[in-house]
Parts: sequence; C-alpha cells; structure tokens
Amino acid sequence: VQDLLNGNAAITTTAVVTPIVESSSVAVAPIKTKVVKTQAVATQAPADTMVVRVNPLLSPQLAASQVSKQYSYDGLTAVNFTKGNDGGGNVSIALANEAIPVDVQRQGNKLVVRLTGSTVPRNLLRRLNVNSGLVDSIDTKNQGQNGVITINVKEDFEYQAYQSGNQLNINIRKPELLREPTLEEKVYTGEALSMEFQDVEIRSVLDILAQFTEMNIVASDSVAGNITLRLINVPWDQALDIILKSKNLGKRENGNVILVAPSTELAEQEARELEAQQAVESYAPLRTEYIRLSYAKAADVLTLISQGSGSTGSSGTGNANSVDNNTLLSNRGTVTVDERTNTLIIKDVAESIENIHKLIGKIDIPVRQVMIEARIVSATDSFSKEIGVRWGILSNGAANNRNLLVGGSNQTLWDLKDFDVETTTVNGQTVSYPKYDISRPDNLNVDLGVANPAGRIAFGLLSMSDVMLDLELSALQADNRGEVISTPKILTADKQTAKVSSGTQIPYQEASASGATTTSFKEAALSLEATPNITPDGKIGLQLLITNGTPTIINNQVAIAEDSISTNVIVEDGQTVVLGGVFKNRKSNGVDKVPFLGDLPYVGRAFRKDVRNNAKEELLIFVTPKLINDGTSRLN
Repeated sequence: VQDLLNGNAAITTTAVVTPIVESSSVAVAPIKTKVVKTQAVATQAPADTMVVRVNPLLSPQLAASQVSKQYSYDGLTAVNFTKGNDGGGNVSIALANEAIPVDVQRQGNKLVVRLTGSTVPRNLLRRLNVNSGLVDSIDTKNQGQNGVITINVKEDFEYQAYQSGNQLNINIRKPELLREPTLEEKVYTGEALSMEFQDVEIRSVLDILAQFTEMNIVASDSVAGNITLRLINVPWDQALDIILKSKNLGKRENGNVILVAPSTELAEQEARELEAQQAVESYAPLRTEYIRLSYAKAADVLTLISQGSGSTGSSGTGNANSVDNNTLLSNRGTVTVDERTNTLIIKDVAESIENIHKLIGKIDIPVRQVMIEARIVSATDSFSKEIGVRWGILSNGAANNRNLLVGGSNQTLWDLKDFDVETTTVNGQTVSYPKYDISRPDNLNVDLGVANPAGRIAFGLLSMSDVMLDLELSALQADNRGEVISTPKILTADKQTAKVSSGTQIPYQEASASGATTTSFKEAALSLEATPNITPDGKIGLQLLITNGTPTIINNQVAIAEDSISTNVIVEDGQTVVLGGVFKNRKSNGVDKVPFLGDLPYVGRAFRKDVRNNAKEELLIFVTPKLINDGTSRLN
C-alpha cells in the first residue's frame, strides 16, 4: 500500500488468502489475472482458495489525500481531572469512539497522550490549570492531524493508563518508597530462571543449577529424595534456598564452591570444628604483649576487652573465665592495666592478641575537638517625656482683718495666723513687719511637678500686699539607647561537657534551723555549658546551657536579672544559628490631675501632669561551632 501511495503504479499484486470462515463445499474455479502493462502473470490457485486482487489507483497523490481526509476528525469529547487522596489524581479522557489509536508516553516530568489520526476539537484547545498535588496543568493542542494532551507533573511520579470502552483513564500517584531490607531479609541478586519439574531427583535439580550458574555445587551423601516444583522468573540463589529449605538442607559457601548437606549434619560438623579449635587453643603457647595506649584510657579498654561493651568490671585485671562470650580473651587469657603509663599487659594466645590489636587500632585514636562560640546581644531603646506644674497662693487677709486666710495646707494657715513681729529702722524710722515661718510644699495648692526635671521656670506675683502667687513649670525628656554584647568561647572534645563562667558572687544572709545566721553566696555570671556530638556526616550536635546573670537592686535588695537558654541543636561546621531571643516593648501614658479642674480646656493644663514612657528591649543568642582540624586521619 505504501508503494501505491508513493506513486509506484507499475506494481500489480495478487494475494492468495486462506479464508478464516468455514470453507464452502462449492469449488472456486481458477482465476487468471493479467497485468495492465507489458507483462502477463497467471496465477493458478487451488480449488478451495479465495483469490484477492489489489489494483493500483490511477492517482496515488489523490489516494494519499483521501486517506488523510478519512482520519481527519475530532476524536476527543472531554478532558476531566479528579483529585486523589495521596496527592495524585485521575485524568479522564473521553474519546469519540473506542477504535481511536492512543499512545501514552512519559517525557521527564510530563505525560504525553497522542491521538493518532484524530484531532482535538476547537472548544477543548486550552490549558486546564489543576495545581493540585502532583499535577500542575493539562494542555490540549493539535500537531498536524494528531491531537496531543500533555499532563504537566511537578515532581517524580508513577502512572497507570487503561481504557474501558471509549473512556481512557490515567491514574497518577507518588512513587512508592523503596524499603530497606531488614537484617532478617535476604536480598537475592542472581540471574532469574524458570524451572518446572515433576518428581525429579534433587541431585539432578542441583546439577541443573550448577550448570546454569557455572558454580561448583558439592552435595553430601546424605542428600537424596525427589522434588516437584514450578518456579517462574525467580533468581537462581532464591530458587536454591527454596529447594534446600523444602528438604531441610543447608549450604555453606567457600569462594565459588557451595557445599549442600542436611542442616543437622552441617551443625554437627561445625560443632566438631569448634571443639577441635578450642582443643588446639588449650594447648597453644601463651604470649605476653605490652600495649601502650596513646589516646584511650587503659581502664576503659580493659572493660571492652575482658567483659564486653555492655558490662562493667575491675579496672585492674580481667580474666575470661568469669565473663560471657563478649570477651576477646581466650579461657586462658588475662589482661592487666598499668594506669601510670596507660599500658595494657596482655597474656594470651596469638589469635586473641591479634583480635585485641585490631580493636585497639580502631578505638585508640584522638577525639575531635570543637570550638564553641556563643554571642549574647542585648539591646535597649527607651524614651520618656514628662510635663508638670506647681503653683500656690498665700494670703494673710485684708489689713487689720485676718478673718480670711489662704494657703496650700492647714499648716500654712496656722503659720499665717501665728506670726512674729519684727522691727527694723528705715530712714531713721522704726518699721514693724510680720515674719512667717512657711516652707514648701505646704504653701503649694497644686504640686504636680516633674521629679528630676531637665528644665523649669518659675513666676511670682507680689504686687498685692496681702496676696502672693508663685508658679513653676517643669519638663523632662530622656532618650536612652544601649547595646551589650557578650561572647563566651570554649574548646572541648567530642561528647565531653565543658563550662566557662565569668561573674560576681553576691553575698546574702541565710538563717539556719538553729536560728543562727550564715552568709551564703549566689553567682550572677555569664556562663556557657556545652556538650558537642560530632555526627558521621560532619555536622555538630550541641547540648547547650547559656546563662547571662546581672546584679540589680529591687526594693533596696540585691537581685539577679537573668537571661538563659537550654536547647539541643544540630549545626553545620562553622555555621552561625540563632538559638532564640526575647523582645519586649513597654508603652505607658499616664496623667496625674486634679479631678474636674484638670479636664477643663486650656485652664486644665495648670492642674495636671503628663507622663509618657516607651521602652524596648531585645535579646538574641547566637552560637557558632567550629571543628578543629588537627590533621589526624580517622578512617576507622
């Protein structure tokens, strides 16, 4: 057909086709076929054969256009998306009919659905913004005479496509995480094979496995019996385990040789080998080794050697006769510690001493050190503003009539009433005048001045002989900004707690049960207590306690203002992190006034005091751990 479409009109094809349907009893006469050109071909067919003739079209180009027109139609009626529970979803594509060819392919994070020979109708040419879980959007477009649906996915995914009638469903979900095998599970890596036997000798099955794997399989004389099995695409090592387990057999591998025998027989053989080895050790000569440790403590290593890491024992000597199988010593071995020189004195067989040397080679290494630097930043910003007034009126009454007295308090009135008369000489004449003993604040009618003013001004009115008026305005505005940075540093070894402190011991009196008074001390200090833990990937775990105590006075008593943080963090080497902080913002607006009079417009200013305070405090605590590079290799 392709030759016809390409314009090769000189080809005439005669096909002999055997009918699929049941053949008729009527014989079909032989048919002769002639070529339109110069040759004539006669084909003789059997009597019960159907002959099909394919003639070329007069115009191959017309044929190609007719084929294109035949398949150029809308093959899509709807595209829908349904969200799933696991972050995925289902894309439902409704086809015009179930015979439309569909090709689904994954291209990176895209899933492309191609409709061969059918297009997407114009009303469905759009982008469907899903933005739900894995699926971001769905694009529909046409490429020539083919419709293309592109499903854009945000991350890695798995999909399953199936068609039911004219409905194409594509289920998209997150990939399943590969589970790490447990210690009890065995991972099989052999080449897959298929086996099906019925009542075959097990030795023959082992021989077939040996030929397939090119391994040497040795079966003991006790291996016998027949087996029936059917395994399809199973790794050969798993198939071997299944066969052996079904017959209570076991195996031992040595290089490319596999020994197969009953499990009980293998256990008995290993027990005999162990007894023989112990017998050899009981008569083997003892050696004495002096091992001087460089970094580890000899007493700690003694515990590991003689009693295992899960036990505790004497730091002087150890013997394997009183311990369990955790020991590295033989039954005749002993170990002694010389703490002065940090030396182990071991007396044992050569094999045990060799195992002890391997252990010491792994643990007698320098411990890595960490420099920990903390930074405590305390910043304060305060603002206060006060405006106040003080004034008073004094009057001793009209001349020769003291029935009306004016003052700021009862004491002032008594002072105005009981006064002393003093005389003085002015221009040769004796003049008498009263002398009053009046002091502030008794003479003030309104006393709302600022406690510690930054500025003040006073006015007085003395023009009237029996009346005195004084007025004082005071104001204060204060701005305070401060910053305190404390930086304690400490160097310590891995998994070792260290502490640095700097401060003051504050004495205080404490009463005992007997009634006596003793002096005790409380520390107000800046301290850093840290325990680092270096992880295998080079990160640093820190257990921190940072305290910043400052002495202060509260109600005439010594107190301690303390900022502290206790936390556990994991930090990269050299990385600075913020452990925490505290931010305080205190605002207060106060008004002291004379009731009613202080609320009067304009005039009320003389009967009140305004106070406004705004204080901010911020505390931040940083930490930066750094590994100390001592140039020592720790590959073990």
